[in-house]
Amino acid sequence: MEDFTPEQIAVIANSYRTMARALNEFQVLRWSEFSHEQQLDLNAYQNSLLNRAQDLQTMAVRPAFKNTAEMTKGILQATEYATDSLKHIRNVTLALNVGAITVALASYVARANLRGIETALRELGDLLVTEE
Repeated sequence: MEDFTPEQIAVIANSYRTMARALNEFQVLRWSEFSHEQQLDLNAYQNSLLNRAQDLQTMAVRPAFKNTAEMTKGILQATEYATDSLKHIRNVTLALNVGAITVALASYVARANLRGIETALRELGDLLVTEE
């Protein structure tokens, strides 16, 4: 098992921040379409992603994996795919689900829960395919 390198931590943390920003931009552009509860959910997703980024960078969590390069690649692909999809998604519920699954992914990464990561990656892929 190996820890993420400082470079890997930086790119993963940045991908979480970018996703939080994309959720915020989606929220602002579609503000009137969200209920109050959905607004709160989106805010919670953004805060959670920012907190996971901070936890990684301050080493509050130290997830270890067999192949951190592959894990980093998978996390980055998923978060980039989710971030890009928010530019095209028209369905507010779908966007909320993308946010929730991305938060789950970040949480599983922090705990080095490989099964959870695989599930989140699969669910995110399945969810985004339905939008296409």
